[in-house]
Amino acid sequence: MRLQGGRFVSGVIAAWLATTAPVALAQQAPPIPAQMPPAAAQPTQEDHPTLTLPEPSPRWIYVLEPVFPYLVASKVWILDGDDLSIKGMVNGGYTPNAVMSHDKGRFWLAETYWSRGSRGVRTDVVTAFDSKTLDPVGEVILPNGRFLVVPKKHNATLSADGRYLFSFNMDPAFSLSVVDVKEMKHVAELDTQGCSLAFATGNTSVASVCPDGRFVHLTFDATGKLTKTELSEPWFDSQNDPVFEHAAVHRPSKRAFFVSYEGWVYPVSLDGTPKVGERWKLQGPGDEEWRPGGWQLAAYHAASNRLFVTMHKGGKWTHKQAGDEVWVFDVAAKKRVHRLPLDHHSPTIAVSQDEKPLLFALTENAILMSYDTTTWQKKAERASLGISPWLLYTFGE
Repeated sequence: MRLQGGRFVSGVIAAWLATTAPVALAQQAPPIPAQMPPAAAQPTQEDHPTLTLPEPSPRWIYVLEPVFPYLVASKVWILDGDDLSIKGMVNGGYTPNAVMSHDKGRFWLAETYWSRGSRGVRTDVVTAFDSKTLDPVGEVILPNGRFLVVPKKHNATLSADGRYLFSFNMDPAFSLSVVDVKEMKHVAELDTQGCSLAFATGNTSVASVCPDGRFVHLTFDATGKLTKTELSEPWFDSQNDPVFEHAAVHRPSKRAFFVSYEGWVYPVSLDGTPKVGERWKLQGPGDEEWRPGGWQLAAYHAASNRLFVTMHKGGKWTHKQAGDEVWVFDVAAKKRVHRLPLDHHSPTIAVSQDEKPLLFALTENAILMSYDTTTWQKKAERASLGISPWLLYTFGE
């Protein structure tokens, strides 16, 4: 074909189309016949029933997964601790924090959404879930937002009587959002004076940990107005030996155990104004190269008065290294009573609060393990639990 003035000769193209069109039509495939006789066709609509769970067992474990590759769509996995079978799952928002009710009837997620998924108008809420149906049954908007960070267990908690939920916020001043979960309404913002996290100390009081090693203790009235603010003396060295944020807390007994990077245990009574007891050391003679480390690294079983801590071999400032072993301590005697080597190193642990408790250990590559703390035998292991499970919760802790 030749060009004339930069264009193809239209007559040649028209002739070519005229000769090829019948061929193309002739080569079309015949229609595909029906693969099923009409008489054999069945309705395709299916019934998808919704199951209702029984009352949660103290041996169930709730696994919060922020889904780090995506973050905007989190999950809470619910598993039977004895065999790690999945009982259910709920979806959550961006980097949520979970709070378990005292009576097992509810759990809440403090979570964040954007109107266009990953952009748009931001909304921060506390969502209530029914623990049997797993349905969301209400929500409260947090007008001042909440602190967006990798989920930390003590970024949110419940008051002693279960009426108020406290959600930590930084906007940019530090505060605690107070939500009445009985009336499902936002009550107030409590100024924490630059201190972080939430540790309930009564029906209308809460404490936070300060950067200089103190507690700030806040008391408020039914309207959310602060009636008393107390600042303790420093009780740990925040420069040379800070404490982990993930203290082991047992809400019914109002006891907490803060563990320092170098292995000191600070027992704290959370019954009213926090009272720090005499500290004691995890490591004994010959344990000098061992240190606590991980994320949710400590758990406390109230009935046996035992403290569980993940430990690893490492030098100073290796506090983020996951545990190769779990050390078990008699709190009254301040003495180690068992060392449990883990099949997979784990940064996060929890313990059930029943008479024969289970110890749960969660790895950095989505493996969950459960151990019988009476025989120290592993009961179950489940791999590929989501993508990035991070925190562990049980009812009764």
